[in-house]
Amino acid sequence: MDTSPPLAGSVSVAYLQGLLDYLQRQGVAVPTLLEQLQLSPELLAQRDQRVAASVYLELMARGVALSGDEFFGLHLGEAVRPGYYGVLGYLLMSCATLGDALHRQARYATLVGSLGQVDLADEPDKPGREPQVAHSWQPLLAQQQRHLSEETLAGWTTFGHWISGLDIPPTEVRFQHPAPADTGEYQRIFRCPVLFSQADNALVFPKRLLQAPLGQADAQVRQMLDGYADRLLSELRQGQQVLDRARVELARQLADEGPDLERLAQALALSPRTLQRRLRETGLSFSQLVDETRQQLVLHYLRDPTLELADIAFFVGFSEAGSLARAFRRWTGQSPAEYRRTLLG
Repeated sequence: MDTSPPLAGSVSVAYLQGLLDYLQRQGVAVPTLLEQLQLSPELLAQRDQRVAASVYLELMARGVALSGDEFFGLHLGEAVRPGYYGVLGYLLMSCATLGDALHRQARYATLVGSLGQVDLADEPDKPGREPQVAHSWQPLLAQQQRHLSEETLAGWTTFGHWISGLDIPPTEVRFQHPAPADTGEYQRIFRCPVLFSQADNALVFPKRLLQAPLGQADAQVRQMLDGYADRLLSELRQGQQVLDRARVELARQLADEGPDLERLAQALALSPRTLQRRLRETGLSFSQLVDETRQQLVLHYLRDPTLELADIAFFVGFSEAGSLARAFRRWTGQSPAEYRRTLLG
């Protein structure tokens, strides 16, 4: 059994800064919030550093609560700026066409954050409609799925208008979560049909727009940034970030021996104290790392209808299915069966 699905590991500090800037503009006391989460100002001054995905989601959850904004994710995405995407943002701006930019965005999305999977694919043909493509995003964590999906698609829309100079709304927008009572904000931001309770989260638009030229295209800059992005991506994939390596190794260990800090540290050729310090630097404790890794694995396994809950519990190191069910309700507010029904229809 493969216990290594795509794991949501970390988020760039540059992207985190976009959330912090937005919270500040909403009147939230950001320094107090950072102190509560034990995030140091020194870390946030290094835009090429990364924080745990769960830290970003916790900040988002607190932002939703403190702002009282039901459409927090939409408004956060609407406020996106190119700099929040770090090197990827500048690379996309230098591309020759929108299609070039979106293909690179799918390739290098992990540099911004490994919170979800990005894809760009042709839509099925419909009679009387010109060919379409879907720019889709699949979250890897259960927490804040609605706000995270809405932030992502609203951010893509805002950034796409900005780099292309085109003020053309999508053909349609799809979200996996159910529709809220008021959908007025979706109409204001996307200006097209917005569908809910769908199989994916996606922006759908005419395929011809992929040929749209970008106003800041610069082949020399693009070539330089392509090389830089490739190196950064290679480092992440090789697991040179301790957090990402720890996640993958822990996923392997859960079914065999169960979570153990000393055993994990040994596998990473670190002392337990060093591992704990490295985790703390990203705002994560060992127990949070275990909880988040289990959650991602469970969400992955629930997509396989042949797996019983008892099997999934074993794969992620729970002693029995009841323990998994209680943890899953804490993560999502649903039972595993309810969640699986939404996935499988």
